[in-house]
Amino acid sequence: MDSLLFQGGKHPRWGGYVIDGQEVAPDQEQPEDESGQDGQHPREFALIGVSEEIEGTRTELSESQILWKSGDAISVWEKDNVGNANIEFSLMPASAGQATGKFSGTLTPASEDFEIYSIYPYNGEYGTDPTGVSLSLPSDVNQSTDINDIIGVSDFMLGKTTPQDYDESASAYKMRFRYPLAFIKFHIDGTNSVLADAVLKSMTMTADVAFVGDVSVDCINGTVTSAAVGDAGKTLVINFPNTAVMSSAQDAWVAINPVDLTDAHCQFVLETTSGQKITFEVNPGLLQASCRYKFEFSDLDTKVTQGKGTATYVDLVGLAGGERANCYIIRSGGYYRFAAQKVDKTNCFDGSAPSTDGYKAYWLWSTGATSIIDKVGIGNSGNINFRVNAGASGNASIVLLDPDGVIVWSWHIWCTPDDPMTPTHYFRNDAWPLARRNLGATSDTPGDAGTYGLYYQWGRKDPVPYPYNSGVVFNTAVKIDGHGVSFNAVRCDNAAVSPDAIGYTISHPSTFLNSATYYTWISTPDQAADAQSLWSNVWGTKSNYDPCPSGYYVPINSNAWTNSFTTDYVTFTSGEGAYYSNGAMTAFYPAAGMYNALTDMREIGTQARCWTANLTATPAANAHIFARTMVCTSTNLSNAEGARSNFGQNVRCMKR
Repeated sequence: MDSLLFQGGKHPRWGGYVIDGQEVAPDQEQPEDESGQDGQHPREFALIGVSEEIEGTRTELSESQILWKSGDAISVWEKDNVGNANIEFSLMPASAGQATGKFSGTLTPASEDFEIYSIYPYNGEYGTDPTGVSLSLPSDVNQSTDINDIIGVSDFMLGKTTPQDYDESASAYKMRFRYPLAFIKFHIDGTNSVLADAVLKSMTMTADVAFVGDVSVDCINGTVTSAAVGDAGKTLVINFPNTAVMSSAQDAWVAINPVDLTDAHCQFVLETTSGQKITFEVNPGLLQASCRYKFEFSDLDTKVTQGKGTATYVDLVGLAGGERANCYIIRSGGYYRFAAQKVDKTNCFDGSAPSTDGYKAYWLWSTGATSIIDKVGIGNSGNINFRVNAGASGNASIVLLDPDGVIVWSWHIWCTPDDPMTPTHYFRNDAWPLARRNLGATSDTPGDAGTYGLYYQWGRKDPVPYPYNSGVVFNTAVKIDGHGVSFNAVRCDNAAVSPDAIGYTISHPSTFLNSATYYTWISTPDQAADAQSLWSNVWGTKSNYDPCPSGYYVPINSNAWTNSFTTDYVTFTSGEGAYYSNGAMTAFYPAAGMYNALTDMREIGTQARCWTANLTATPAANAHIFARTMVCTSTNLSNAEGARSNFGQNVRCMKR
């Protein structure tokens, strides 16, 4: 038989290829690609696939047009004829950019009863055996939002033609192609979930059987068999761009080897760039060739609450390199945990299984009309787990209660979407890096109360739970001394909180200790002796009562701002605060004033004040105890002024 010139046309997606044939002698000139010669052939078959729901009914899929590109080609084999093995048929130039393509190539069938098989796209390394063509389906892919985008990435088609497929009217052999892969659309919707402000990093699919990676293709039987070894081919990772914010649905298409996943222990792990993970265990069942499926992951909070998805809590201690702190910063909504331990790593509970020993964890108070955190609890490992709402900006407190319902420790949760800590300025001969905001601040806009941050009585680890001009909500489930928790003031003169004033502050973290007799909340000789080490005044040492996040502590030495924070570099704007600039660095200290008692806020808009870790002198029992503080007003600048230690003032943390 003379050699054949094959010309093929690719139909819109989900259609087929057509091979047009015309007998010519081997040395005969190939016919030109005349416009309209091939025409737009009718679709030879309809791809039947699964509807939008995985368990839904089968429907005919919609079509979308594919245009051929210059350089496209197919591989062609004749059955049982190694002389016609993996012959390249190339797209003719006139077909580039067209919906119908014509391919040219030459082979001589060994028999009039020939069977011709092909694969799109062409690869010169396919070999001579059409029953064992080696391919590899990518196991690490980037997001494709349209099913047609996966062409050339993980998509291929198998075709066949015989003499019986000759069409007299078209003078053509029609080669029908089919898709041997299964197509999956991942639909991930974090709308209205705690992950809404997070960026989707990846979706990872794993199974006990291989469904990507190396495969062996039998063109004659139209089957695809996994050739992966060991655990290869059992994991697929879909990577998303940094624009994939979960406040809107994110879609991705992939193509996989058709497999039965009925009992394959499938897991789907959704991961965000902030380290949040939610794992779903779903066995989709049998995934068939030439079908498309939709895997939907939405209503995430409900699924986690109902146990249909498992959240992996981000370890805040791990992020801090293992350092414990009394304050943890949260930048985006999600699931978090930290060890229920003090700064020195001692446990805040007795026993090895706090969740069964009667210990409980709660949120105590939160800024805003409703709490910015919830789902607080303590696990068997001694970690406190909690959930932060998407877009949270503010402050909250978490407490650990012993079996008797007494608060044994508490932690400050500081939620702010941007970075509040990276040092922006340096004091003491430019050697001391200080954070860009006051501890607890959520804004950089001068005059905004969000710039003030929280207020601390000197030496205490817990902030006063009432930022100026802002609301706070308390947890009715928590009782202190048998009463509902609230922001209250207690006189601390002598016996009022004796004999353990420090212990009283731990079990009453929302109580402001006020004293009109002595300018301190310390009331016993022993406590006075211990007071000077509450906020460590030893360089590089962080005490159990230090309120700053990991890597930072209250500035030591009474002259922390000396040599830099002077009238040469500082200007004060009434109603806003102090502006520092030395030409290379700038900083802003809001005029947040101070607390003197529960209802006594003073100097708002007129004074910027920040504590240091030092007292003015060794404390004595039943005496005034003063601490060093920075004070800036429109008429005065003091780097180390003495202030009553029971004042509530701001803290500007220093990087260690």
